[in-house]
Amino acid sequence: MDAGASKEDLLDVARRLDIRGRSTMRKDELVKAIRKAGTRATARARG
Repeated sequence: MDAGASKEDLLDVARRLDIRGRSTMRKDELVKAIRKAGTRATARARG
């Protein structure tokens, strides 16, 4: 996820990934949480 994305866009992605606490996160925290969630999803897909 691009750190240059708007907070609204980041919140939308976080919503789709069902990241808890997203509404209270700062923009940098959202980017970190989205990256972490993406890493977890990739690991699960690889088995």
